[in-house]
Amino acid sequence: MTTRLLSPILHSGVSLTTQRPVGCFLQPTGFAWRKAMQPIPFKMKGTDYAITIKVATYSEGNLAIKLYQENFGQLIFWDTLTTNLGGLRPKDCGFVNTKTTGKRFYAWIKRNGLGEPTGQIRSENGVDNVEYLFNSKKLKKLDPDGYTYYSRRLKGELGRQYERLYLALRRLANHVPHFHYTDYSGWRKLQGSDDTLPLWIEAEDPAHCLRYIFEQRGIMLRTTIINCETQTVQRYIHRRKEDMATNLLSFYQGELPVYPPWSEDRRRQSDTRHENPLIQTFKETAEIRQQAGKKKKSQKRRT
Repeated sequence: MTTRLLSPILHSGVSLTTQRPVGCFLQPTGFAWRKAMQPIPFKMKGTDYAITIKVATYSEGNLAIKLYQENFGQLIFWDTLTTNLGGLRPKDCGFVNTKTTGKRFYAWIKRNGLGEPTGQIRSENGVDNVEYLFNSKKLKKLDPDGYTYYSRRLKGELGRQYERLYLALRRLANHVPHFHYTDYSGWRKLQGSDDTLPLWIEAEDPAHCLRYIFEQRGIMLRTTIINCETQTVQRYIHRRKEDMATNLLSFYQGELPVYPPWSEDRRRQSDTRHENPLIQTFKETAEIRQQAGKKKKSQKRRT
């Protein structure tokens, strides 16, 4: 089964729409293109590759990252960094493709600051696929046109559903050892999920022997917490989607990093930094109003 990839219009004015682009090539043009899309070194089995990243989208609007090699002024398709497992992904998120390179991409992504794991793992054909949140600033710098096309297309097709809950899950996955989750939510339009609940996320915290289930049934938002040691079950009903994230983070207050508030000196420095521009703005506004008042008076005298 082939996966359709959509790419933006290139500098040459040619629109590229490919069906799993094996062996296809692109013609790089212009100094701006070469400056923006610098190749990144990648080593596999003793061979060094100079990889150029191209940002595209899958048919659902999900992020697709394609890898190319330059040969005699042409970009030849090499591999895809992401794989599309179906369903809608959050912005800048995608499952990493490990079919041809194994787990080498994980170290390569970390070494070049391209992204970090979200904590979600989905098994497909016996393979655990790890979802990554990719560095949007880095992608935009590497391929400005491709990333702009992707972000604009995503905004039209993917709403910010349950955003704070996903941010809370990612935060726990980054700071709590072995915390991970799997998203089965029906709003993502997974294959065969027509009857699935709009929100259905299962998370596991092996360090504390806890299992979480987040779900929405009609207008009811519910969090279920199962203690694997005592086999006790706790259920929380929420009024708002934001409350699910707040309730989840409240259990880990002592384990998550706390950023100290600004000191009085730093607050004063910040205030003084903005004082002059604000004063200047107020002066300009007052001058404009005075000039407008003078014009009105002169017009009344003429009449």
